[in-house]
Amino acid sequence: MKHLKRYLAAAGAILALTFTQTPAQATLLISGSFDGGGAVFAVDNSAVNTCGAIAVNCQLPDLDPTVGTLTLGPTSVGSGGGLSVQGTVQTSDKATVPGTINRLDSTGTQVTAVSGTHTYIVTIGDTGFIGPVLQATTTGAGQFSHLGLGYGDTDILMEWFNDPLNDQGAQTPGDTPGTLLDSFAFDPTGAQNPVSFSHTGGPFGVNDPNLFSMTLQFSGTLQEGVRLTGRELTEIKPLVAVPMPTPLVLIGAGLLAAGLTSRLRRSS
Repeated sequence: MKHLKRYLAAAGAILALTFTQTPAQATLLISGSFDGGGAVFAVDNSAVNTCGAIAVNCQLPDLDPTVGTLTLGPTSVGSGGGLSVQGTVQTSDKATVPGTINRLDSTGTQVTAVSGTHTYIVTIGDTGFIGPVLQATTTGAGQFSHLGLGYGDTDILMEWFNDPLNDQGAQTPGDTPGTLLDSFAFDPTGAQNPVSFSHTGGPFGVNDPNLFSMTLQFSGTLQEGVRLTGRELTEIKPLVAVPMPTPLVLIGAGLLAAGLTSRLRRSS
């Protein structure tokens, strides 16, 4: 992608920063940086709001009291508040019994570059998903449209991460612990107006025997006048059953124990 190196360099700079107001705890988090500025973040089930008319280096409130659902209302971000964000929903589901699903997803209704061209990097993470899991599947989608002046520098990169060590992601906008499972890049240059994109990845082999974390990230550029709608990322992993010993194995273990006991008695 023609602008991939530029916003990946910006992401690297963000990784080097420390945002002391972002909580280092095991929970559902979202954290973003716009035009290379400070972190704008939100914490599941926290109504704290330190942002003003333009969200810069502050915490937004979660509008949904349900644990595992992090909902943000409309806000303006980026230089001069030039990015209009019309709300996002992040959900985290933990598997309960074999066959049920661990799922982390994020959906954005609408983001518009009202004035100026803007770069962004946004990360969503949660911990405590239930293992063992052996497979992961990813999806991502969205739509771009413009007001007649073209897409310009617009592009997007989506990434999905897995961490069997259960480290918290999204403590900063560039915080993605673990291993990159999948990535998808889209550049709408020369495409029709509007244009949609979608991606499905996997299944990928993973080895998460115990509690693990998942992290989603999307980054890119939005040209002035361009709107991104229906942006979605999802990562799912089904819980598998823990193998139980077969009857023959149990019988063999019993015979071995009996033999050892008899041998110990004779030796004594």
